[in-house]
Amino acid sequence: MHGWYEYGTFGGGLWSFLLTLLILLVIFLICRELVCWYWKINRAVELLERQNVLLERIEARLSATGHVPPADRQAS
Repeated sequence: MHGWYEYGTFGGGLWSFLLTLLILLVIFLICRELVCWYWKINRAVELLERQNVLLERIEARLSATGHVPPADRQAS
């Protein structure tokens, strides 16, 4: 009797491949999270996003007062 777990049939080989692919994906995601935690990548991204928000606020205040930063001035 052939079951779905045997390699001899198309369905068995397909299910084995999909199961292997799923297991590898889970292992990859776990390893990726461990690497991001160890190197503090998630924290660095949070800090960079906060820095962008603060820089946008500074830019909005400067443009509201009419001051143009030197890097944005056009050469005349």
